[in-house]
Amino acid sequence: MTLDLDNMTQAEFDEVIAEIKDRNPNLFQFITDFLDRKVSTEEVEEFLKMERTDQAEFIKNYKSRA
Repeated sequence: MTLDLDNMTQAEFDEVIAEIKDRNPNLFQFITDFLDRKVSTEEVEEFLKMERTDQAEFIKNYKSRA
């Protein structure tokens, strides 16, 4: 399933975010920390450069930032 964020209603977006929060709370926390500027764009870029298995391990062990 491909998501088109540009053409999504707010309700559809909220549903996707709720699903992420339920299925993978650590990924949701990483996204939240990015939006709260606790994670830098450079850190996100480094995350995106990782191999998929390394990304999964990173998210699995991710802890909320103060």
